[in-house]
Amino acid sequence: MNILIIEDQISIISDLKFNLSKLGHNVVAVASTAEEAIKYIKDLNPDLILINVQLKGKMSGVEVFQQIEHFKIPIIFIAVFIKNCLNKSLQLPENAIILSMPIKQDHLEYCISRAFLE
Repeated sequence: MNILIIEDQISIISDLKFNLSKLGHNVVAVASTAEEAIKYIKDLNPDLILINVQLKGKMSGVEVFQQIEHFKIPIIFIAVFIKNCLNKSLQLPENAIILSMPIKQDHLEYCISRAFLE
């Protein structure tokens, strides 16, 4: 499966790439900004997107999601602190799939399979 990671923290990117590779998936690109993410989605048409809820820059991960949800690509939100996702002001989709830190390979695998059941 071809996966786009939208993340700005190098340590999380490394963990994701390592675990996704062990699960047999291909990271097609890593975007650290909303602009990069939108370009990669249009150019690469990934099968799945993993996006940091609290992406730094002009747009948060949730705002990026709102810009790309019309592409109908399954999305997994990454949260360093799960309590950050419970904040109603974030406006996560009701059925949001959240991968919490630290990354555990079995939870990542579960999140990926759940993303394709939605």
